[in-house]
Amino acid sequence: MTKVILTQSLFNYRRGMVELVRQTVRDNYIRGVNTYHSPESLRAIPHLLPSPKVEVIELEDYTGQIGDPIFFATSDDFGMSNLYVVIRDDQGNVIESGDAAQFDDCSDCWDYRATVAVPSGTSVTVYAIATDSLWGAGALSARLTLL
Repeated sequence: MTKVILTQSLFNYRRGMVELVRQTVRDNYIRGVNTYHSPESLRAIPHLLPSPKVEVIELEDYTGQIGDPIFFATSDDFGMSNLYVVIRDDQGNVIESGDAAQFDDCSDCWDYRATVAVPSGTSVTVYAIATDSLWGAGALSARLTLL
């Protein structure tokens, strides 16, 4: 251990600087900052922490039958944690909903398999809500009339 001998004036200067730094941090960084547990701190700040995006909803193979796939392409800077899918009829009633499955070999690719049969002629809207590990969220919807 190294010992340093300070003059009284240097010691007083050091003490004053420590207090000035504490006050500056308290005034500029601590006041008004939400605690970790507050809901506001969990939301991504636009432009600072970009939210995830659902880039594409591919409905080409969806015919309204059980097991039909719906494919999604997403993008995110912080790693997607979930993609939630909701299918509604033209009156807004929920037909089905659930989590999409992420591809093993492509972190930006997801698919959802239909669990409810929908009659032909029905207009449906597929909503996809993406969340990332920082609680950012993004959404996209696509409309289709089943043949």
